[in-house]
Amino acid sequence: MAHLAGFAALVLDRQGRVTEWGGGATRLFGHSPGRAMGDDICDLLLGVARRDTVRRVLAQVAAGARWSEILSVACADGQVHDVAFIWEPLARPGAWGAVMVTAMDTSLPGPADAGASAGDRLALLNELSTRVGATLDPRQAAEDFMDIAVPRFADAASLYIVEGLLRDELYPDLAADGSVRVRRLAIRFAPRRTGERSAGECDWRAVFPANEIVHYGARHPANRCMTGDAAIVYTVADLETKELDRITGMLGASAMGVLEKTSFLAAPLTARGIGLGFIAFSRTGDRPRFDDHDTTLAEDLATRAAICIDNARLYCRERRTGQAIQQDLAPRTLTVPPGLEVAHRYLPASAMTVGGDWYDVISLSETRIALVIGDAMGHGAVAAGAMGQLRAAVRALAGFDLPPDQVLRRLDRMAEDMDSIQCATCLYATVDLATRTCALSRAGHPPPILVHPDGTASVLALPSGLALGLGDPTFSRAFTTTEVPIPVGSTLALYTDGLVESREQDIDSGIAALQEALSSPRDTLESTCDAIIAALPKQYDDVALLLTRTTHPHGA
Repeated sequence: MAHLAGFAALVLDRQGRVTEWGGGATRLFGHSPGRAMGDDICDLLLGVARRDTVRRVLAQVAAGARWSEILSVACADGQVHDVAFIWEPLARPGAWGAVMVTAMDTSLPGPADAGASAGDRLALLNELSTRVGATLDPRQAAEDFMDIAVPRFADAASLYIVEGLLRDELYPDLAADGSVRVRRLAIRFAPRRTGERSAGECDWRAVFPANEIVHYGARHPANRCMTGDAAIVYTVADLETKELDRITGMLGASAMGVLEKTSFLAAPLTARGIGLGFIAFSRTGDRPRFDDHDTTLAEDLATRAAICIDNARLYCRERRTGQAIQQDLAPRTLTVPPGLEVAHRYLPASAMTVGGDWYDVISLSETRIALVIGDAMGHGAVAAGAMGQLRAAVRALAGFDLPPDQVLRRLDRMAEDMDSIQCATCLYATVDLATRTCALSRAGHPPPILVHPDGTASVLALPSGLALGLGDPTFSRAFTTTEVPIPVGSTLALYTDGLVESREQDIDSGIAALQEALSSPRDTLESTCDAIIAALPKQYDDVALLLTRTTHPHGA
């Protein structure tokens, strides 16, 4: 095994099945990706006797812990070696879903000319997964990788993503001639050494700016590393004449002299079977040229970076999709009849997440209006899609002018056929301005608060009912309608649980605090909304708030 670096990077799902298998894993353990993908790690490497232990470890990692242990494992040379395994969580968008595993053959010290000890290299891999995996921004992940790789592994490094992949989120068709267009997402150069001459020196950052689109021919080493899914070491002498002429025109003859003494290494960025791009490393001066050990380490570094960047890419796609759905379906303006004022607020849990909170105001006649607020479980595009389906269904049902309990009963049945809806709460109310009454029914939603004209606020004791989509016909018949008077000057507050419940505050305490805030007199509903939102404790969930106040119609 002297020709191996002794490092491996692989990814498991929450059941312990292999979902990513890097080149280092193949060299260390002898199994090809085709053999390893989808296999249980115990069946593949650790033995079925360790299955219970592995299941416990997966549960610990799911809770955010790291686990490490040295295990005796059969390796590619047919011998049993002591291999150090480090298991750590790798977050998928929305929820925990994978485990990153680093493996190192402890019986294989790094060679004296490898530039770093085995421990240093393992530390490099660990720092990469910890730091780069902590961000859900692809560009920030690329920048963080540069900070780790330079100057510890290389004098310069740049990370390229196939053009269009981050923008359109669709893998572009390959050109007929096999060429590829990539975008330089990040680039880093090692700081100048003390006493290094700068006269006549090329301004490398100006020549190779970040965010530039570059075209590589089919025979360029960077393109070949992507199509072959293997790292390639090369020098400028390996480039085609056309490419050399282009570089000479960009840099000048003096800079070409530096490049002729430079060792280059290109490693593919591959995640979930998709070639995202590649990472280019270079070493100059008296630093050792890249060798087989460096190639293996570069592949494992690239494997980790690719998974982190792809996670961020998928998360950003899901967030954009959810935001688009939410923006398209959220009410732009709420039309209300004379005699009613409305104010509303929606706050996502963060700028990076989209949830399923929603509300609407629907005109039923000149004097009757429907109010609805709901919360589809979860975050991201699925929750936003569920919100959109529920909002559309409620609008359709409102057209039949049914009592609130009948609306929820039918909505519950419709929710059972909506795959995106696992569970959702909802409160539906109709306000009759002619009779000054409000009829309400709720499905597992927090109770509304009614502020009386004298300023006292009371929580309406409505039967709760079960949340929508649970599929129990017995309980779906339990929805009931409650009618309450709403004289002129009354304010009805509808809200989602994110406004009244958090890690620091239980829902009962939150409702009591909201009740007190609504009792404080404000000039307008808008100022009341502002005061309530400003008093929020630390926010962990989406917040929706809908306030309505009965007034005298103009001219009355």
